[in-house]
Amino acid sequence: MKIKLFYDGALVDVEFPEGVVLLEPKSPAILSDHQVRANLIRAFNDSPVSFSGKKITLVVNDATRRLPTWKILEILTELIPASSIDVLVATGTHRAPSDSELDMIFGPTRRAFDGRIFIHDCRDESNLTHLGYTSRGTPVDVNKRLARAECLVCINSVEPHFFAGFTGGRKSLVPGLAGFTTTVLNHSYAKYEEAKSLNLDTNPVHCDLMEAVRLLDKTPIFSIQLVTSCDGGIAGVFCGELETSFQQGVACARRVYTVAIENKYDIVFAVGEPPLDMNLYQLQKAQEHGAEAVADDGILVVVGACSEGTGSDYFIKLADDYPTPNSALAPNAMSDNRFGIHKLIKTARRLRKIKIRYVTKIDDKIVRKVYYEPGKSLQATLDEAIAQKGHGARIAILRDACLIVPVV
Repeated sequence: MKIKLFYDGALVDVEFPEGVVLLEPKSPAILSDHQVRANLIRAFNDSPVSFSGKKITLVVNDATRRLPTWKILEILTELIPASSIDVLVATGTHRAPSDSELDMIFGPTRRAFDGRIFIHDCRDESNLTHLGYTSRGTPVDVNKRLARAECLVCINSVEPHFFAGFTGGRKSLVPGLAGFTTTVLNHSYAKYEEAKSLNLDTNPVHCDLMEAVRLLDKTPIFSIQLVTSCDGGIAGVFCGELETSFQQGVACARRVYTVAIENKYDIVFAVGEPPLDMNLYQLQKAQEHGAEAVADDGILVVVGACSEGTGSDYFIKLADDYPTPNSALAPNAMSDNRFGIHKLIKTARRLRKIKIRYVTKIDDKIVRKVYYEPGKSLQATLDEAIAQKGHGARIAILRDACLIVPVV
């Protein structure tokens, strides 16, 4: 049976055997524009945060999140004059958004913020302020505009995240507006097995982030946390205090982004979709989620063109020091806090139980360097997997695998 898989900006036909299973969560109810508007206005009017006479600092996601930020901005600028708002784009360690990506983020509201949109640069130390340290010793350095804000409004998306548990909430401030050193130290906890999708309570990355954000305790924050469907519709909007609205968003995201499975599969295709298929750094999210559905000795096929390449050279270069999966599981790797080491360690852990193939446009040598086996094409990789596992192999497809998490 032919099934269309997203790859390199197009839907590609792949011939799967009969009986292939599509792992898809139930479609959530989508809020109408009227409902989104009513929820936001009600929460704004009920908020204890005083906006009157204050310069507002608005924090928005960059282009690596699938979020209709502009829809919220259209409502927000009716409640707060755009002239009293400065906007910080929370890029974390990502590159700055392009001009077309800024159009996508701001939509028709972009002109209203002309001259007041500031792109965070985590490596510009002259634009950072030190707030203190977390109990784990992470130095908390943040954008000066964030530290000096009289009042903060944050627009976030809440989705599963492969080592922070969930995106959203605290993440747009730290690491979104943090210095590079802060992010490196926080992300060093991603090496631990508790740092995984859906887990918050015992997740060292999340716990460290929460401590970091609490150092901004004197800054009034009005939080807008959105949960979107795979099609981009808004399934939930939660507003108010940062931690409370984030936890409400998490509860909704667990329903929207998880799919229950009774058994694991011999072959799983984990398909990354825009914008998280843009590079290898982001695509590993599909690997970590797809692997949850693969039986021991099974084959995981991760699909994403990675049109922007690796997205980060850090973990690619680290593979020079850790050339094999076994070397990435050695004690010295766990004590190595260099940026990106968690990617090698997580992949090495997966390879103890399953085989991993990547279908991308990236050079095969680079793919192999970070422990993956390159696939020639979608169809060829499927055919090879069936040849290895047999024609009776149980096969599943996980679409939007950077966000959807199978749960046994």
